[in-house]
Amino acid sequence: MSRVISRYLAPTYLLLCLLLGGASAAGYIANGLLQLLGLICILIVVLSGSLPDLPRHARRLLALFGLLALLLLFELIPLPPALWSLLPGRGVAADGYALLDMATPWLPISLSPDGTIAILATLVPPLAMVLLVFASSGYGRLYAVYVLVAVAGGSIFLGVFQRMQGPDSPYYIYEITNRGGVVGMFANRNHLATLLLTALPFVGALAISPKRNKMQVDSKVGRLMITGCLALLLTVGLIIVKSAAGWMLLPAALFAAAAVYVRGEKGAVPRALWQVGVVVGVVCLIAAVVAPLKVNDLGDRLSGIDPHMRNQSIRTTARASLDYLPFGSGGGTFQLVFPNYEDVEAASLEYLNHAHNDYVEVALEHGLPGMALIVLAIAFWVSQGRRLWRKGEGDALAWASFVAVGLVIAHSLVDYPLRTAAIAAVAALGAALMVAPETAEMPSWQSARKRKRRSGSSARTIEIALAD
Repeated sequence: MSRVISRYLAPTYLLLCLLLGGASAAGYIANGLLQLLGLICILIVVLSGSLPDLPRHARRLLALFGLLALLLLFELIPLPPALWSLLPGRGVAADGYALLDMATPWLPISLSPDGTIAILATLVPPLAMVLLVFASSGYGRLYAVYVLVAVAGGSIFLGVFQRMQGPDSPYYIYEITNRGGVVGMFANRNHLATLLLTALPFVGALAISPKRNKMQVDSKVGRLMITGCLALLLTVGLIIVKSAAGWMLLPAALFAAAAVYVRGEKGAVPRALWQVGVVVGVVCLIAAVVAPLKVNDLGDRLSGIDPHMRNQSIRTTARASLDYLPFGSGGGTFQLVFPNYEDVEAASLEYLNHAHNDYVEVALEHGLPGMALIVLAIAFWVSQGRRLWRKGEGDALAWASFVAVGLVIAHSLVDYPLRTAAIAAVAALGAALMVAPETAEMPSWQSARKRKRRSGSSARTIEIALAD
């Protein structure tokens, strides 16, 4: 049983999340199943004693989950009428009770308690993924990365079949989707782009040779050919998906994948590559934010939503969030609040279930506490990056994970990838690999390499048996 948990549970659950969790709302049955399975996985890991002693960084990651859960529970606490009616944005509801000559009941901060409970339930898959990675051996973590790359590649071929057969293709998984486009296992093409972006740095990690001697030259060439083809496939996939943000973030993802590979092979990233990479990253980030909102002639063909409407939705959500400070309207209330602020004359027939910018949506729903949590999460990510890249800690999978999580953070500026169980599980995988405790179960040559590192050698620990 312990072998199953340490090697196969994490990749299996990640596979299920990627196959079933491609929609934030449309796949509610599949999402419910993933949440149930996630709870079972959490119980298995905890009750079996599979969790090792966690380092400080891993405990901080779990603390972020705990703070978010506490915030959602806080939003569900019933408050007395005298206190609840004083909260911003509650006047209309209070007036409604008065008009009906009814006593105002005790009500929570959230304007939609059911919606907040639903958001609380969505924490289960990523939390389960984190705990499964912590309980996994080096093999289990590597197999999970294999699953990520394999599903990303397979999604491209599925998307090609979808595109070839047109809007009525039976290969579309969800009824409400970008019909006629390439979406793979997702309902939204932009979320497929997120998956492909996050897979690229892991391909860079897989390209690193686990051994460096003359007897391994042929193996190294074969490895580079395979990973090179994978990188090309993912790049072509990002192009044909036609996600504007995906296009803009692609150069940064490729540079980052190259940096992961060079760091693993050479032990350090040349200063020139760092400098060019930083410039490319900043330019791509700005382009990802500006292009989908301002380049009007792209329209539906790339972004999946009219750029004017996306821009307007972000502005409207930001304006609404100011009216609900300091505690917000409650988790899962965007669809309830947004129509009250929407300009009727500027409204279109397109349906908005999210603000297409997770940061302003968090500001609306969770107010100042939610924004504080975002700051803490990004600070955690930055601190782990400094630890992994500057202090020489971690391995190639950890470096790739840092990049993958950063790409999700960037894409969230113009979309809502973490609202899907699939991308939430991928981000959780990356976050967990950044801080995962060392594992004892490794191939013999890997154990020898780790002994060298502990004895003061500068030899890199890869990265969990990339040759396995």
